[in-house]
Amino acid sequence: MKFIVYVSQAVSPFDTAELRQLLDRSRTRNTADGITGLLIYRYNDDYGRGNFLQVLEGPEERIEDVWQRIANDDRHHSVIVIEEGSSERRMFSDWSMGFKNVEDSDLRDFPGFADMGSDAFWRRAENNALPEAIDLLRSFYG
Repeated sequence: MKFIVYVSQAVSPFDTAELRQLLDRSRTRNTADGITGLLIYRYNDDYGRGNFLQVLEGPEERIEDVWQRIANDDRHHSVIVIEEGSSERRMFSDWSMGFKNVEDSDLRDFPGFADMGSDAFWRRAENNALPEAIDLLRSFYG
């Protein structure tokens, strides 16, 4: 099982309807492709930015296919892989695409992500210095 974790910045903020549409399409396609994972969205008021953090897991060839779609999606930019690897078992086996629209309070126990969307956050992402991404994502599962 391959997994990939990335962060990105929305071109423009996503409203509830846009998030629902994104999730509906992702869940349908992921179910057909054997992909599971979790998507986190956070709008940072201080910077006026919508940000994504996502983990995807599944068969390597399917992850490669979905990754190409994500990397070329013009609804976001600054797509940075922060972790990838393989696992014997799925971490999010019950979710074709779990979702959490997070607030500051949801991130406060994860120092690398507490300021998600800030300039300092993006500097850490670019320097591959975002610890605990999997722990953060797992905290919303279960």
